[in-house]
Amino acid sequence: MFDHSLTKRLMKTSTFAKTLGVLLLSFTAFTGQAQVNPGQISGTVKDSLHQQVLSYATIQLKKYADAAFVEAVITDDKGGFQLTNLPQGLYFLTADYLGYKKVKVDSLQVGAAEILKPIALFLPTDAKLLKAVTVTGYKPFIEQQADKLVLNVAESPLAAGGPTDEVISRAPGVVEQNGGFQVRGRNALVLIDSKNTNLSGEDLKNFLSSMPTNGVSKVEVIANPSAKYDAAGGAVINIITAKNKNYGTNGTLTLGTGAGQKARYNGGLSLNHRTAKLNVYGSLDRQHSQSFTTLTSDRLLNQESRIQERTHEVRTQDNNSFKAGLDYDFSKKASGGILVRGMLNQRRRVGTTVSQLSQNGMPGDLSTVDIEGKSQVVSPSVNVFYKTLLDSAGTELRLGADYFSYGKDWQNQFATRYYHGGGEEHQPASFLRDDSPASNAIQTITADLVHPLKKGSLEAGLKSTFTKTDNDIFWEGRSATGDWSVDAGKTNHFVYRENINAAYASYSTTVQKVSLQLGLRAEQTTTKGTSLTLGQEKKRDYFNLFPSVSGQYAVSAKQQVGVSYRKKIDRFRFDIVNPFVTYLSQYSYAQGNPNVQPSISHNFEVSHTLNNSLFTSLSYGRHLNVLSEVVRPLEGTEAVVSSFANFNSADQWSGTITHVKGFYSGKWNSSNTVGFLYAQVFANGAAQFKDSRGTFMLSSSNTLQLGKGFKAEIFASYMSPMTFGAYAFKAQYSGNVGLSKSVLDNQGTLTLNVTDVFNTRTTRYETESFGVRGVSENKMESRLVRLNFSYRFGNKNVKGSKNRKTGNEEEKFRMESN
Repeated sequence: MFDHSLTKRLMKTSTFAKTLGVLLLSFTAFTGQAQVNPGQISGTVKDSLHQQVLSYATIQLKKYADAAFVEAVITDDKGGFQLTNLPQGLYFLTADYLGYKKVKVDSLQVGAAEILKPIALFLPTDAKLLKAVTVTGYKPFIEQQADKLVLNVAESPLAAGGPTDEVISRAPGVVEQNGGFQVRGRNALVLIDSKNTNLSGEDLKNFLSSMPTNGVSKVEVIANPSAKYDAAGGAVINIITAKNKNYGTNGTLTLGTGAGQKARYNGGLSLNHRTAKLNVYGSLDRQHSQSFTTLTSDRLLNQESRIQERTHEVRTQDNNSFKAGLDYDFSKKASGGILVRGMLNQRRRVGTTVSQLSQNGMPGDLSTVDIEGKSQVVSPSVNVFYKTLLDSAGTELRLGADYFSYGKDWQNQFATRYYHGGGEEHQPASFLRDDSPASNAIQTITADLVHPLKKGSLEAGLKSTFTKTDNDIFWEGRSATGDWSVDAGKTNHFVYRENINAAYASYSTTVQKVSLQLGLRAEQTTTKGTSLTLGQEKKRDYFNLFPSVSGQYAVSAKQQVGVSYRKKIDRFRFDIVNPFVTYLSQYSYAQGNPNVQPSISHNFEVSHTLNNSLFTSLSYGRHLNVLSEVVRPLEGTEAVVSSFANFNSADQWSGTITHVKGFYSGKWNSSNTVGFLYAQVFANGAAQFKDSRGTFMLSSSNTLQLGKGFKAEIFASYMSPMTFGAYAFKAQYSGNVGLSKSVLDNQGTLTLNVTDVFNTRTTRYETESFGVRGVSENKMESRLVRLNFSYRFGNKNVKGSKNRKTGNEEEKFRMESN
C-alpha cells in the first residue's frame, strides 16, 4: 500500500506539501501500483588510509549459497549505496574500485521487510595495480545518447576561448533563430546548470556570446523533456558548467586572445574548496571584443517604388560575469545551499545606414543615418534550495526559491541627413535620441517530490512564478536648428505582469523490455498588460492541461524503438505584447501586438537506436493558433514594420539520422548527421506568404588524438534553402578547425582555433508578407582566430558544487527588453 503516514506528515508541513500529497495519492491510485516494504542493504565505501569517500565504486550482491548474481549498483558522489527490494535470504557482497583491493562482506542475512544497519566498507590501495594499469580515455565532442545529445565542450579544441552560443549552434538538429535556438524545429529553453538564462532574442544572444566556454563542461540537448519541465518550449538546452571531484582546494586560470578585424581578449578564474560538509565555490570571467555587422536590404514597396538600405555597425563589448555559491550537508539525508550569479555588460555601438529611394527604376534621393549608442546590463540572480530524504525507501523532497532581476539601460542617437542623387545635401538634418531603461524581475517558488516504487518511480511538484516587466522608452527629436522635444509617437511606458501556477505528476516504470513514462502538467496563467502612456489595460486568464507519454521497447540488446507524444504551449516573448512602434532605421520599425495569444501544439516522435551508434528520429507537430513574425507596410509612410500575429495553424515535420563511430581505438571519433525540416503556416490570403519549402541539413564533427598531447578537431555544416511563413532563407554553410596541446605536465592546455575558415557564414533571406517583398543579407563577423591557455592548479580532485535546478526556466528565456 501507499505510505499514507508519509502523506499525513507532509500535509502538516505546508500548503505545498498538502497538494503534493494529494497528487501522489491520486496518481498512485491511477497507475494501480502498490508499494511494498522489502529488505534493504545500504552503506558507504571509503579509502582505508585517508577515510575519503570513493565515488562510483562497484557494489555486487550475490546469493550466499551458489554465488548467483542478484544486483549491482554504483556508489553516489558521497560514496553511498543502497540495494532495495530484496527478498529474504542469505547474501554476500563485494566492493571494487580501480587502484584498490576488492573487499568482500559475507553472511548478510535479510529477513522479510528488514532494513539492515548501514555497512561501512574501507578499501586498501593496491600498489601493484596502480603501477601496472594506465587508462587513457577520449571523449568525442558529440555523444548521442538514448534520451539526449551531449556536447563535451571541455574536450573540444574548437570551443576553447570562444563564446557558448557558437558551441550550441554546432549541435546536430539545432538551428539558431532570432537569438534563440530550435531543436528539430521546436523552440528550446536554454538553461545553465538547470537554471535558466532569463533572456530571449537579442539579449539571449548577447548573454551567450559573452559567456566563455572555459567554464563549461558540456551541453545537453533534450528533444523530449518530461512533464516536470515547463509546458512552454518543445526542447531543453542545458549548459553544464565545469565541476571537480574530491576534497580540497583548486582553481583554474584562463587567458586568451584573438582577432577578427579587431583584437579581442578573455580571462577567467574559478576557485573551489570543500570540506566534509561544506562546499564553497566561485568564478569571475571577463571578455573584451570588437566586431562588425553588415546588413543590406532591397525592398519593393509597390510596382514603382523601391528602397535599398545598407547598414554597417561596429560594436565594442566588455562582458563581466560572476558566480558565488555555498552548499552545506546538514546531515546524511538533508542538504541545502545558496547560489548568487550575475553579469555586468557594457556595449558601445557606432554605425551608419545609407538608404536610397528609387521611383520607376530611376535612382532617387539618398539619406544617411549616423548611429551612436551605449547600453549597460546589470543582471543579478539568487537561488536557494533545500532537499531531504523522507524515508528509507529514498523518497526525496526538494524545495527551491529564485529571484532574478534584469536591469537594462540604453541610450542611442540618430542623425539623419538628406542628399540629392548627385550628392548635395538638400534639406536640414534631423536628430533623434532615446533613453530606454528596463526593470524586469522574476520570482519563483518550487516544490518537488520523487518517490521510488517497486518497479518505477513517481514524481510530483508545484511551481508558482510571478513576472513583471517594466519598459519605459523616452524619445526626443529635433531639427538642425531647433530644440529637443518629446516624440509622442515613439515614447512609451508599458508594464506587463504574469503569474503562472503549475502542478505536475509523472510516473515511469520498466516492465521486461518496455520502458514507459506518463506525465500530466496543469498550468493556470493570469496576465495583465498596462500601457501607462495610452491608459489602456488588457487582462487574460486561462487554464491548460498538458499530457505527455513516452515509451521505449528493447527489440534486442543492440536495438531499441521509441515513441512519444507531448502537448505544449508556445508563449510569446514579453516584449511582443507592447503595442508601440520601435525605431530601427529610417525605413524600418518594429511593433508589438497586445492581441497575440499563446499557441498550442501536439507533438509526436518515433525514434530508433541501433548498436548505440546509429540514431534515427521522425517528428511531427500540429500547431494551433500559431504565432508567426510578419512584415507589413507602415501606413502613411514608405517604411515597413515587423510584428507578430496569430494564424490558423501550422504543420511541422522533421527528422534526423546520426551516426557516431570511433576509429583506430578511439583516436578518431566521428559524428555525422543528416536531417530535414519542413514547416507550413496555414494563413489567410491577406498574408500573401510564399509556398513553404523544406530544408535538409548536414553536419560532421571529427576529433583526432594525434599523440604527444596533441588533439585536432574539424567541424563542417550545411543547410539548404528553406521557406517558412514570411521568410525564405538561402543556403548556409561553414567550417571550423582547432588544435590543442597539453603542456606543463598535463596541468595546462594551449589551444589554437579558427572559426568559419572560408568566411561563408551569412544569413540571406527573402521576405514576402502583406504585399512587402524584399531581399536581405545579414553578415556578422564570424571568421576569427583565437589562442587560449588554461592552467589547473592546486588539488585537481576537488568536490564540485551541487548541480541544482531553479524554477524560472521558461520566464527567463522569454525575458527581453524593447
